[in-house]
This record gives sequence, C-alpha cells and structure tokens, in this order.
Amino acid sequence: MIFRRNKKRVDEAEDSDLVADAEAADEASDPEGSDEVDPASEESGEDQLDVDGLDAGEWRGEGPHDVSEVDDLTGTSEAPRIDLGAMIITGFPGAELRLQMSEETQQIVSAMLLHGESALEVGAYAAPRSGGLWSELRDEIMGSAVEMGGTASLAEGPFGVELRRYIPVTTPEGEQGYQPSRMWVAEGPRWLLRGIVYGQAALEEGLESPVAELLNAFRAIVVRRGDEAMAPGDLLPLTMPQNLVGEDKVDDEATA
Repeated sequence: MIFRRNKKRVDEAEDSDLVADAEAADEASDPEGSDEVDPASEESGEDQLDVDGLDAGEWRGEGPHDVSEVDDLTGTSEAPRIDLGAMIITGFPGAELRLQMSEETQQIVSAMLLHGESALEVGAYAAPRSGGLWSELRDEIMGSAVEMGGTASLAEGPFGVELRRYIPVTTPEGEQGYQPSRMWVAEGPRWLLRGIVYGQAALEEGLESPVAELLNAFRAIVVRRGDEAMAPGDLLPLTMPQNLVGEDKVDDEATA
C-alpha cells in the first residue's frame, strides 16, 4: 500500500461540492490518458430502470458501514486501515492512496485509491436523517455533465441507482476525448458516501476485475459522521492520518 499526498490550489479543487466536475479526479483518475469514446453510442436502458424501486432498497449489507456498526477498526499489513477522520479507508495490495490537499488551507479536499489503470475517488457528505439525498441530487449532477458538453445516464449498480458520465477532456497529448466515470452512492445514518470510478473500471459493465477491487474497497470504508450540525451536502472534514499500518511508502508531491 503506497500513500501519497498532493498539494492543490483551492481554485483547482472543486470537490467541496457534491456536484463534481471532470477535473476532480486530477491526473490520477486516468493514468494512461482519457479514453476517446463517443458517448452518443452508449445506451443506458434508463427507460426500463426502476429508479423508485432501487432507491427504496437496502444496499449496505456488505458495507460501507457507519462507525457505530463496526467493532474492530484494527488494520493489518495486507489491509491497512487509514483513518482520515470522517472516513476510514482500508487499503489492499497493489493500491495507492492519494490525498489532494489545498495549498491555501492545507485541508484534504479528496481521497483517491488507484489500482492498475483504474481509480476510485471517495468523499463523505452530511445528509438528512430521513435519507433520500441521492435521489434529489442526481438531476443536478446530470445537468452539470450535459452543460459541460458530456452525457449522463442512470443504470442499476451495486448500491441501487448508479450514475454514468462521459465528460469531454483534453488528453496530455492535447487531443480531445471523453473521460468515463461510474458514480456509486451509499446512504447511511446522516451521511452519504460517494465513490467515482475512473479509468478502465469505468468502462466495464459488470463487477468483475478491475471493478471488483475498487468495489471491495468502497464497501470496506467506515464513515464517522460526528454529532455536529451540518447542512445536507456539506463535505465531512478529512484529516491527515497519523499512523499507517503496513505502509510501504510516503511521498509529498507538490502539484500546481
């Protein structure tokens, strides 16, 4: 398990809002460059999707869990627990954790797990006690993708309704392409956990590798909501981990 932290300007870090834009993943979201896929060729089957039924389902049986639901938070050398305050992430062999930090505030603005040519960006947010925040936000996120010149659609995923997007981007070589992503959302007691899958795993339809490793990592996250009053959609604060069990490497990387 490799741990890195990158510094990032506030004006580049839009992840404080639940409506994430295409730059939220930084270069780590697509290690080999964005895939040039025509989003118009994608058919979501959204017309046949039972959105209300999926929203009403219970999807957290295998995780992610609330901290009150977990008895043991001890990590191992193979599966280190990284305590980021509002989120406790479990690493796995071959994974790299990157924390994006604001240069101005020195606060962590996002956490990303990279594995091979895929990545999972995660963030935890305050939510109403009654739940239902995800169903309220989807239209806004989809509209944002369309405004950027991309497409968005809904599909059945491992946590009910999954949001899939294609966002126009410029590759490191200066070519125009589309960045695919899959968004998973799980709602717990007064929190919402969002995971955005990028890279090769975002192009896969099923849940086999390379999706499986990121899905297991998302399910292994433990959310620590806290008791403070927060508005629905506010990002739960993240802190720098103090101890990393089984840590292989720690780097400081400055990116502007």
